[in-house]
Amino acid sequence: MLLLFWLLGSALVAVLAWPIPGSVVGLLGLWLALVVNGGVPDWLKKPSSLLIRYLTLLFVPAGVGLIDHWDRLMSHGIAMLVIIAISSVLTAVVMVLIFRAGRASS
Repeated sequence: MLLLFWLLGSALVAVLAWPIPGSVVGLLGLWLALVVNGGVPDWLKKPSSLLIRYLTLLFVPAGVGLIDHWDRLMSHGIAMLVIIAISSVLTAVVMVLIFRAGRASS
């Protein structure tokens, strides 16, 4: 089922020519399904805990990508760091606001 959400997200991005990764759309679809379902179903608990256990391995491709684009990183590194820092702070602020809104509504 996890692969199905990834595949559906990738297909939707390909059909609509969206400028975001299909995996992100698939993840949003999975999140929406979990919200509609009211939580994580039993069939998803075991594979998700397995993925979380090995989550650090998923950073290996990102490290390889950095090495592969080393010249781009050297020429635009400061701008990339600023963008990453700003987006990380914005993400943290939005998550805090979402959690506060969720707590206030319950």
